[in-house]
Amino acid sequence: MKPFILCTVGLAVAVLAGCSENTKSADALDSDGYVVRLAHAKNAPTVFSRAPTSLSGDVTTVDRVVWNAQKQQGKMYRYGGETPQTGFDCSGLTQFAFGQGAGVSLPRTAAAQYNAAMKISQDQATKGDLVFFHTHGSRVSHVGIYLGNGKFVHAPRTGRAITTEALDGYWARKLIGFGRVPGACRPSLS
Repeated sequence: MKPFILCTVGLAVAVLAGCSENTKSADALDSDGYVVRLAHAKNAPTVFSRAPTSLSGDVTTVDRVVWNAQKQQGKMYRYGGETPQTGFDCSGLTQFAFGQGAGVSLPRTAAAQYNAAMKISQDQATKGDLVFFHTHGSRVSHVGIYLGNGKFVHAPRTGRAITTEALDGYWARKLIGFGRVPGACRPSLS
């Protein structure tokens, strides 16, 4: 009976690990390009977590926020949109990405998100910070998620798809500043 149990457990671990040559210990890729990671907690059952595969090392909350925004690329802008099913406007995209990736509830508009964020300088800005613009008048009217290296992901405007752009030219001229979202910088459990 014991060899049967050991063989069954071994088979279950192999199946859960994805039976892949590209896996590391108990990590495997699922059909959405996630790493499925077995995590063991003391006196707790086995837990499975999902994390973007393009990341090295431990997945942070910020990584999850950025991934949730980048996954929407190619979907068309929709004024007032705030879900993958309806499409997104700029603040709907950031609200969705922070809600899904960090469990943080952002205000609904770009201006309200600016007011809620901790202001930081461009030199301090890192992946996952919000980047704010004035596309209409001089007040905050647009927001994106900074990716680092002078790039950001955003929902630009009607007729355009969610995309990644460089923070130069038009966007550099329209830049108001950067903001960090309290509660979104903590490490994620993985």
